[in-house]
Amino acid sequence: MEIWDDLESTYINRTATSKERYDEIQSHVPAGVASTYRAWDPHPFVVDRAEGVHLHDVDDNSYLDFDMNNGAGMVGHTHPAVTEAIKSQLDNGTLFTHPHNLLAEAAKELKKRWDPVDLVRFTNSGTESTMHAIRTARAYTGKDKLLKIEGSYHGVHDAVLISKSTPKGKLGHPERPAKVIESDGVPEAIADTVEIAPWNDLDAIEEIMRNHVNEIGALIVEPIVMNVGVTQPYKEFLQGLRELCDEYGIVYIFDEVKTGVKVAPGGATEYYDVEPDLVAMAKSIGGNYPVGAFGGREEVMRTIENGAAHFGTYNGNPLVLRAVTTVLRDVLTDDAYQHVNDLGEKLAAGYEEIMTDAGITGHVKNVNSQGIVHFTDERVNNYREYLEHIDEEFHENYWFAMLNQGVLPHPHHASQQWTISVQHEEEHIDEHLEAFKNIAPRLAEQQ
Repeated sequence: MEIWDDLESTYINRTATSKERYDEIQSHVPAGVASTYRAWDPHPFVVDRAEGVHLHDVDDNSYLDFDMNNGAGMVGHTHPAVTEAIKSQLDNGTLFTHPHNLLAEAAKELKKRWDPVDLVRFTNSGTESTMHAIRTARAYTGKDKLLKIEGSYHGVHDAVLISKSTPKGKLGHPERPAKVIESDGVPEAIADTVEIAPWNDLDAIEEIMRNHVNEIGALIVEPIVMNVGVTQPYKEFLQGLRELCDEYGIVYIFDEVKTGVKVAPGGATEYYDVEPDLVAMAKSIGGNYPVGAFGGREEVMRTIENGAAHFGTYNGNPLVLRAVTTVLRDVLTDDAYQHVNDLGEKLAAGYEEIMTDAGITGHVKNVNSQGIVHFTDERVNNYREYLEHIDEEFHENYWFAMLNQGVLPHPHHASQQWTISVQHEEEHIDEHLEAFKNIAPRLAEQQ
């Protein structure tokens, strides 16, 4: 994507030391990053430290952070309560490969928030959570196929690296999306175990289920598709999927890695009042620590005791579970949610007002702490509409223009969304909006 010359030169001048450090990292680490998604042109800035709602890079630039570690940091950076809890746990041990009390304590806190969850197992990431939830569902039903949604992201295990970001020319029919493997090293045979369905189209999904009756064992969805902004379901869509899964004997999985504890205390399960069979969780449940979980109906989860493999040396280690219990009990309180949700409304309303005043075509899509600005008057209801209506290059220039003013508006790329943390205050929303107001005339001129 082409960045406007002045934006690129400003960024390069601001991040000269980052460029040097990044080049050095690249000589030791593929792409110079720990997750390939984090690399961007002309080069990413290199972080030195974080605190509260700010990142500081090696060039001594400070960034007001609405990326929050791809949404893992609803508590903000170095939250005092979480940091103190971690420090205390360090003196008592960081890894027990035996049962310990925090397994039950953390599981109980998750169960309080997710009504459909009877039993919980812990993992180390969102990828592990969705992988094990899918395996458990297949084991329970005895059916091998997975049904997933076109354009949804569920991590990087083989079965979900299919049709998560399909190029326009390879989409296939809207009601029967093509299966496109999106990573080298994934065997072609994996695609035979996966079917792809469109978002927000119950009729098409039912037709796929009917055509593969007694073959599909699991349906996994992001209840809000957050691989394409903040793409919500039609009013009855999620409940309609619940009914179809019941009819066809399919385990219904919510991937709440991104929505969990962020759109509501009990995630999208609570927000939309729909009960899946299994829920996959990670990111903000752990307050920036590497933890995931999956849980659900007892009948399904007991399959783990009877043949469905779930192992891992670091699963449920006391260090991260101390973070989980602290985050859920002491940090993400009712008052914290009210605070964050109010800030979310303020940020969304501010964007809308500035765009109207500047003559920018666009709108904001947000659900409480999560939001994104789309520079189009067309509403995005699924992956194909995102491809059709979102100008990713224009959005890239908005993103760099904000970054050059010291505001990281969301993770890199137009498909991502901002996260408002409990440590953000009204002054930070005002600073974000002031930065957008400063670049609005340029955006209106270029649009």
